[in-house]
Amino acid sequence: MALADAREEFVAYAAYEAKGKIKNFKYTPIELKSDEVQLRVESCGVCHSDLHQIHNDWGGAKFPLVVGHEIVGIVEKIGSEVKDLNVGMRVGVGPQTGCCNSCHDCDRGEEQLCSKKIKSYNTPTGDPKQPHTYGGFSKNLRVKAQWAFPIPDGIPPKQAGPLLCAGITTWTPFVYNKIGKGMKVGICGFGGLGHMAVQFAAKLGCQTYVITRSPNKKAEAEKFGATGFIVSTDKKQMAEHARSFDFLLSTISGDGVVWEEFFGLLRPDGKLCCVGLPPKITFKPNILVCNRLTFCGSYLASRSDIINMLKFCSENKVFPQIETLPMNAENSNKALEKVEKNQVRYRMVLYN
Repeated sequence: MALADAREEFVAYAAYEAKGKIKNFKYTPIELKSDEVQLRVESCGVCHSDLHQIHNDWGGAKFPLVVGHEIVGIVEKIGSEVKDLNVGMRVGVGPQTGCCNSCHDCDRGEEQLCSKKIKSYNTPTGDPKQPHTYGGFSKNLRVKAQWAFPIPDGIPPKQAGPLLCAGITTWTPFVYNKIGKGMKVGICGFGGLGHMAVQFAAKLGCQTYVITRSPNKKAEAEKFGATGFIVSTDKKQMAEHARSFDFLLSTISGDGVVWEEFFGLLRPDGKLCCVGLPPKITFKPNILVCNRLTFCGSYLASRSDIINMLKFCSENKVFPQIETLPMNAENSNKALEKVEKNQVRYRMVLYN
């Protein structure tokens, strides 16, 4: 049953065509349902996947397209069945905003793997007035209360949004693979995802190495907690650490990686987990087979993992390094351009 409300008009910022510039956009949202909340958006992080969607690099983008899935806002309205959130609470919303709550994956607490998941934008709604979901480049938003997570007081509001994407993306592999104190861990790639992963690994008590092509990032890596630094193009450095890592987390999204060189860093029974999305990954399987290695991926996070991550970040002061701009159409384009040119250190945030 929907909660009766006036048909409001929301102000947002949208791309009207593939590779188009962000422009002002207004829409009438679907009525607030009994299990939903309405937010006044305070801020929204900018992710490289927003750019991919605007460019329709992966296909299936629906226009007008309102991107943004690192959302922080204040609850303005609640549906009649919402019990755990109150008006005035600060909450965060990530890439996923719904699930079926009845499939095998939902039943086992892995809602992020639900085949009927709702995404913060681009998911069909079945309502011609708002044919698909719209994201956080907006002044207001309506989402399932189940997927709006209270932000602990210890997390600065503008830094909370990127935790719901870059944070959960790099947190979950450590949890699922039981990575912890004393293990030798390598973070491959050091950017928006990598600088979060380094902090998690360090705070979990791991021997934390950054592995990157960029030798000038050593001081930054150490600032975030890295105890070691390897330049991946330096064959001597790579050889010195051969067969020594328990776990590698790859945040690499570029092409041209020689993956066998990274597998060579793993000790037998080691794992390489991929959260970056290169255009393609190719390698000969011999080194995996002969050393009983595991190559795997990780995707988003369950509701319980998100809650636990936010608690961990608050208690251990794990926050993204951000750059900010006021949210409007012009600055949305500026932010996306900086992301595309790899000029952000390390996450871009737009704020209302």
